[in-house]
Amino acid sequence: MVLVFRPVSSFHVRSFEQGIAMNVLLVVPPFSASPTGRGARIRPGKLRPLPPLGLGYLAAVLGEHGHEAHLIDAQARQLGIPETVEAIMAEAPDIVGISIFTVYMDCSYALAAALRARAPDLPIVMGGPHATAFHEAILEECPAVDYVVPGEAEHTFAALLDCLAGGKQVSEVAGIVFRPNRGNIAATPPADYVRELDTLPHPARDLFKGNPYTPLPNQSRRKPATTVMTSRGCPWAQCRFCYQGGKYGAPYRRRSPENVIEELRHLRRNLGFREVIFWDDNFCVNEKWIARFCDLLDREKLDLTWTVQGRVNTVSPSMLQRIAASGCYNIFLGFESGNPELLELIDKGITLEQSRNAVAWANQAGLEIRGAFMFALPGETPEMAEKTIRFACELDVDFMVFSPFHIQRGTPIESRALQEGRVVHIESDAFDWHIPSYVPNAYSGPEQITEILREAYRRFYLRPRYIRRALWRARNPVILRNYLRAFIHWAVLAHQGRAG
Repeated sequence: MVLVFRPVSSFHVRSFEQGIAMNVLLVVPPFSASPTGRGARIRPGKLRPLPPLGLGYLAAVLGEHGHEAHLIDAQARQLGIPETVEAIMAEAPDIVGISIFTVYMDCSYALAAALRARAPDLPIVMGGPHATAFHEAILEECPAVDYVVPGEAEHTFAALLDCLAGGKQVSEVAGIVFRPNRGNIAATPPADYVRELDTLPHPARDLFKGNPYTPLPNQSRRKPATTVMTSRGCPWAQCRFCYQGGKYGAPYRRRSPENVIEELRHLRRNLGFREVIFWDDNFCVNEKWIARFCDLLDREKLDLTWTVQGRVNTVSPSMLQRIAASGCYNIFLGFESGNPELLELIDKGITLEQSRNAVAWANQAGLEIRGAFMFALPGETPEMAEKTIRFACELDVDFMVFSPFHIQRGTPIESRALQEGRVVHIESDAFDWHIPSYVPNAYSGPEQITEILREAYRRFYLRPRYIRRALWRARNPVILRNYLRAFIHWAVLAHQGRAG
């Protein structure tokens, strides 16, 4: 997130018991970076289906420091740059924090520039995944930004606000990158990660009110549904296509089962949520932790259904049986490729046999299975893509997503990918996870990759065995509805390359 700050003397601050309270506005930028573009130009791959949980944690910690945080989610509200600026100005904030992701960094930059033109003295701060990897580059590329907060921002951002409100030197705050007097770029020593996640307050979910968050068709069965995270970081942290696999990855930490149950109790009994989507990179870690969590959940009798994400090499038959018995009905597994050599290239740390076993065990536990494969990895050939399609069709999975590989700046695989292929420039307005942005040397162009993606969707979802499975599952009307909605959703994705 990038935050912009005004001189302390110009803040509209309020007194509170422990000092000065600041009005903080957190902003998720639009999808469109064009000054005339509208966020409403959202295709299926550009949905904002789930609340930004990280900002909920940030707002909760700021509240503990006496500051008041509000949210404008331009993606959820489908706002363009001009509308977002107007919405920000209407809030009259003391400081603005803008989230920044690599694929949409132009949108964050455009919003900061437009906001700076409208409010020259308004402090602007940025934070988020892109800020963690490229904090100095943000200040070099976007003069409108005053401060960047890399990494886990809760305590750093709160300390920065306390410092500004108290008239102290910003250089006293660990973990920020800034422009002293809007001059040369300076950085303070890095801040530590939150080592004990139980010390964090639960996300401030009031922040999300008024935003139309709706999970994807195959992400939930019951409404209302929301997200919860039990951990931070990745226990594997070696996948070369992911930030977690490089020097920017955070260490793995997990909340206690008791702390998670406390949040679930609040979500169900006080807020009325009926389903939880666990958003951990890998929920299925540490069978002892999971057994304790499930025991506590059973004892509470909350009538919650839930879904998880996992890795095929960390699940076991007993683990999957246990979570299914406690209300979990759906698991997401990343298979990535049907080629062992490509799995080794990306350092996924899994085998095809482990994928087969995980799917078999999940089916035996009665779990619905979502899966994903990537095409056009560095070094991939069309023949390898065919092997991946065949392997995908071999697996008894309920919902499968096929997407092209995208280079993420700063990831370990970036340099090799650039040596073995080329990047296809896509304007930020047109960027979509399902449209190829990288072409390996063995492919003629993005059109060939798009055709392979369409072929994968056709062959997977139109198999007689898949149709029989879907019809058998669809005896439940809720599941039938999800199958129909998901089929339409992924059919659009399979053909949008032709329209895009």
